[in-house]
Amino acid sequence: MELKRAGRAGETYKGIGKYDLNLESLPLFADAQGPHGSPTSDSERTMVTAQTTSVLAVIISFGGPEGLDRWAQRMAELFEKYASARECRTEIVV
Repeated sequence: MELKRAGRAGETYKGIGKYDLNLESLPLFADAQGPHGSPTSDSERTMVTAQTTSVLAVIISFGGPEGLDRWAQRMAELFEKYASARECRTEIVV
């Protein structure tokens, strides 16, 4: 499974509340079904709904990994406080 890569020629997805996005050359996240998220917009396929039971939240840092532990912990705290999250795990991927 590819986690992050550049968009390929002709790749698109429907952004949340948006139109089909042209993903060519954009940094994006993909799985076996194809692209589903980018710094520009996430896809309708992977958006949070009333049926959502798990979430992958991504912090994209263009300034390197310094300080990301603190921001990842803060994000977990906010998920616990406002979304009743349990079992929050964080990982820094470079």
